[in-house]
Amino acid sequence: MYEETQMACGERLARELKRRGQRITPQRAVILETIAHLEGHVSAQEVFEQARLRLPGLHLATVYRALEGLQQAGLVDPFHAGPGQTRFAMTQEDHPHGHLVCQRCGRTESFDPGMAHDLVKEVDERHGYQVNLSHLTLRGLCSDCRPLAQASRSGG
Repeated sequence: MYEETQMACGERLARELKRRGQRITPQRAVILETIAHLEGHVSAQEVFEQARLRLPGLHLATVYRALEGLQQAGLVDPFHAGPGQTRFAMTQEDHPHGHLVCQRCGRTESFDPGMAHDLVKEVDERHGYQVNLSHLTLRGLCSDCRPLAQASRSGG
């Protein structure tokens, strides 16, 4: 059953690669399938470790090159969780979401970027700048870390 699902998924993803002008290489197809099946936001290292189970000769540099091409094709969205912490997920045009990242513990949560529409409208009116909400990341302190930060500022 899993192989049938994987094959159907693989064929669908291969068609999408081709439609977006990307060459369909075994490496690129397996990397894209891996991201789709891992779900959520995964690191290049996680993609590499899972993909090389199917392609033992795969190199990490190949994963990075494929991820770059998949981003350019609009199939994969990068998410920058912090310095050197880029993670990737399948683009979900029908389900846009933003990220809240705690600067203290690194916890990440998704949120509806539609909440920022008033800000986007004001930026457009004041600056004439069209903001793309598809990669919105807000950094701050999560509900667990906020009291700790306030206590350390007050000397407590």
